[in-house]
Amino acid sequence: MKINVKHILLSLCAILLLAYVVTVSVLVTKHCSSQLCSSVEWTISDQAQRQYVTEDELTTMLKQMGLYPEGKTLSNISTQTIEKAVLTHPMVRKAQCFITANGTVRIRLSQRRPILRVLTASESYFVDSDRKRMPIRESVNTPVMMVRGVVTEHAACDEIADMVLWINHDGYWREKIQSVHVNNPHYVYLVQKPDETKLILGDIKGYRAKLRKLKTLYEEGFEKIGWRTYREIDLRYKGQAIGRGK
Repeated sequence: MKINVKHILLSLCAILLLAYVVTVSVLVTKHCSSQLCSSVEWTISDQAQRQYVTEDELTTMLKQMGLYPEGKTLSNISTQTIEKAVLTHPMVRKAQCFITANGTVRIRLSQRRPILRVLTASESYFVDSDRKRMPIRESVNTPVMMVRGVVTEHAACDEIADMVLWINHDGYWREKIQSVHVNNPHYVYLVQKPDETKLILGDIKGYRAKLRKLKTLYEEGFEKIGWRTYREIDLRYKGQAIGRGK
């Protein structure tokens, strides 16, 4: 019976490689079980655009929760638990935590971005870019579209947020609309800059077509006769824009 030397050598190499991997893993595990977290590094990715939360604030929060990792052994640090804790901060949108080879715990996060502010008779709050309710904070001073009146949270986070995002991304209307007013679900109007002309939409449904039609009228007709002579422009009727004088 022939002995396949090449096969034997390959088998021995595989056994030696497996033994090496197991040995290294054991040594690394022992090292990690005793190695201490040397430092904590924070990265707030969008800090140049907005500063709604600070490293000191987050550090204090983790210390109060007993989760601040510096000085703890790496084996006793749960990066997942730290991520979940950081995400409980009302200004944090996303968070990632990991441990580097030298024992540093790095925490990266991004902040929430408000797109509109709701003001009703009983409460005030922001809606963020994820269409979620966001609390009012002194540090949040970014100018956003104001939505006033009888506004439910569901409407604010749904169709009104969609309309505001569309306006914000439309170069023409972004410069003209200053606020949204909701008298009831069937009577919504926009206030136009700089003279506060009311643009009556009625139902919010179909706002894109209504505003596109009005833009065409402005460019082809109203700009010549002077749209600022109108107190309000009613867009509730299909294919029509009815101007009412001041």
